[in-house]
Amino acid sequence: MIFKIFNNCLKLFEFFEIKQKFEFYLIIFYMVIYSLLEIISIGLLIPFVTIILSPDKIFEFQIIKNLFFIEELKQINLQLFFTLFFISAILISNVFRIFVVYKVSLYSKMIPLNLSTKIYKNIINTNYKDFKNKNSSQMVSIIVDKMDSLSGVLYNFLNASAALIASLGIIVFLFFLNFKMALFCFIVGVSIYFMIGFLVKKTLDKNSEILKSSSFNRVKHIKETFGSIKQLIIDNKQSLLTKIFNSYELNYRKAQFIHQFFNTSPRFIVEALGIIFISFMILILSQVLKYEPILIISTVGIIAYSFQKLLPNFNSIYVCYTSLVNYSTFIEEVYFNLKEFKLIETKIKDNNDENQIYFKDKIELKNISFKYNNNGTEIIKSKSFEIKKGSMVFLKGETGSGKTTFLDILMGLLKPTEGSMKVDGKLITDLNVNFWQKNISHVPQDIFLLDATIKQNIAFNFKDDDMNNQEIIKSAKLAEIHDFIDSLPKKYETRVGEDGKLLSGGQKQRIGIARALYRNKEILTLDEATSALDITTEEKILNNLKKLEGITLIQITHRDTSKLGYDKIINF
Repeated sequence: MIFKIFNNCLKLFEFFEIKQKFEFYLIIFYMVIYSLLEIISIGLLIPFVTIILSPDKIFEFQIIKNLFFIEELKQINLQLFFTLFFISAILISNVFRIFVVYKVSLYSKMIPLNLSTKIYKNIINTNYKDFKNKNSSQMVSIIVDKMDSLSGVLYNFLNASAALIASLGIIVFLFFLNFKMALFCFIVGVSIYFMIGFLVKKTLDKNSEILKSSSFNRVKHIKETFGSIKQLIIDNKQSLLTKIFNSYELNYRKAQFIHQFFNTSPRFIVEALGIIFISFMILILSQVLKYEPILIISTVGIIAYSFQKLLPNFNSIYVCYTSLVNYSTFIEEVYFNLKEFKLIETKIKDNNDENQIYFKDKIELKNISFKYNNNGTEIIKSKSFEIKKGSMVFLKGETGSGKTTFLDILMGLLKPTEGSMKVDGKLITDLNVNFWQKNISHVPQDIFLLDATIKQNIAFNFKDDDMNNQEIIKSAKLAEIHDFIDSLPKKYETRVGEDGKLLSGGQKQRIGIARALYRNKEILTLDEATSALDITTEEKILNNLKKLEGITLIQITHRDTSKLGYDKIINF
């Protein structure tokens, strides 16, 4: 199981940018340097303790005897010299450790940033039909909650890598110092953590599933609540929905608590056992092995100091293990979504004249049929239409008759199950559908507005340098919204609030129409885009659109169309 989880983590590596892969290897290199600095600081402990307790004994070490400047050493204050040298080594080691922690922390945040952006980009660029089959709450949960968790897992993984490298270096050094004692310390320390890891694994596996489901349920419940706030208030269901949210949130926070508790608590057990072990070691060295006091102090001192260094390292490795197990379902979900939504980069360039679509004459739809899946009901069955450029077309039919689906096919969002669509005799395919869509502006019934100014919403842009103020005003006048905007204190700089909550439904729809007109495309599609307007305002807008040269208007509306003067009515 753990190898499968670890393998999924490594698979995420394929989605890293080249620069991020290089930074990963660089961090590993920093960890090796840190490991060497730790070994040096521990290795200096023996001569340091020896000099402090018995300065003359330092010259009994063979490595000191071989120094060519041994006579000069005898002339200086060795206690002061080695104290400063030892302190410098400790400071350098720990400063470099802070540097490694900084690089690991930054890297563990930047990778989820890259992956979440990649998933977000891939989702909004995916096929419209596939997108509709996805659960929006699940996608939000992946991008937000699961990426936060992945950041923590990556941080723990890198910390564990640093801990493992440093620990191996320290253990090898201890083996050279006292093989039997080092081997015993290593076996005891690893065994304790191994046993704890084995005991908590089932709990963490179950906890992982709870985290996955509660994370999804939280987001789903919030989205559903905000989407039905009017009904919620009218039916006085606030208490009920609050209780439901509290249960989801409680499950999520409990699962986080369990993970955090199992991460931190084992360290205290190992610390207590370590102190007991050192106490027995002192007793054995003095009473059984009859070591000299200075040798006991230096030996125990270096073991204790090494233990103090190894304990956080062993704990980091254990924390990485619990994180991998606890968030295993998150890791799998992120990986499979990256794999599923991975964009197939097209080799077609925008300047490829072969695939460009220039709408000059007519759109032909022949024997169009459509159903969402093989076993589903046909929404459109063998329909054929022709739409001339510059015409005003009305799509008429009962609710559920396929008008919106037809519009989606016309705009290249859906592919017909059978039949074909041609523009000026050119067949619309996967290779040129993006170029076809550049000719179209679309206005749905529910207008999406940014929490920004009216001007930014019409231009659908945040950069003033990229906006044409004259075209914005012109579009607003055609959409019969300019007079209202001009009456506001801040005019076009007025903020509309989240999803346009400071505007009425009719005002939002007219801003949506102004946005579509600002794009200045050949085709304008309106899907119940005037449903919140009175008939007089709707007629004014349509009369304004008639005056635009070359524009093709395709509209769905349930209004009486007898006075609107359509060139063609298509029945469903």
